[in-house]
Amino acid sequence: MGIWNIPIFITTGLISGFLAGLFGIGGGVILVPAFWIIFSHLGIPESEAIKLSIGTSLAIITIITLFTSGTHLLKGNLNLKEIGWLLIWILGGVGIGIYLSHVLPGKLLKKFFALLLIITSIKHFKKNELTKKKNLLNENLILPLTVFSSALLSALLGIGGGVIVNSSLFSFTNRDVTKIVALSSTVSFLNALFGSIGYLLVKPETQIPYQIGYVYVPAAIFVSLGALVGSKIGLNVLYRVEGKNLKRWFALLLLVIAIRILIS
Repeated sequence: MGIWNIPIFITTGLISGFLAGLFGIGGGVILVPAFWIIFSHLGIPESEAIKLSIGTSLAIITIITLFTSGTHLLKGNLNLKEIGWLLIWILGGVGIGIYLSHVLPGKLLKKFFALLLIITSIKHFKKNELTKKKNLLNENLILPLTVFSSALLSALLGIGGGVIVNSSLFSFTNRDVTKIVALSSTVSFLNALFGSIGYLLVKPETQIPYQIGYVYVPAAIFVSLGALVGSKIGLNVLYRVEGKNLKRWFALLLLVIAIRILIS
């Protein structure tokens, strides 16, 4: 690993950590594209670079969201009973996502995911909100499906999955914004934890120094250091921002993510 990679890793970590703290997402939408570029310069074949980017991203997201979800837990924003009930959906989604990453091309799924983000973003910009009665009737169905989808896409694309959770809960529930971000952060942590374990255990076709399974250890260390600082800044901003403004910022972030996926 060249020494020039270290400041790049730390800067990438600062940005992804800030987004994790502010929106409860893992930051993989920044990590994975960045790693594709870096690993390509290291001479890793594209097919292997993609998997290494995803596995390394998930390992870093585990560290980032452990801090943010722990902070939310200490502030009393999490329902541990609900988290326990959702765990089976997370495990199922991660397992299927890792399997699909080895049998299906990811390009089609990425395009579909980008279109979903665009539609969701436009919806957040609208002033009309669903009624409380309708939200309550749908929440028991929406929540597990949302968590399952987030876990599947997390393992398949190397993201935390918090974007999916935030999008659905902002749209279809009347939960407090801070509690939505707290749940999203915790789901992202569990998605990334089980996903990174899976990628650590997979034997790579080609391997470079300091690589374990499909996780590149130097990147995991230095990006995580930057991310821990960034996530603290993001959390401080979160508790000072009004819910309506946060939703608008989140909608704008979704558009940026969607465009990045479509042009990748």
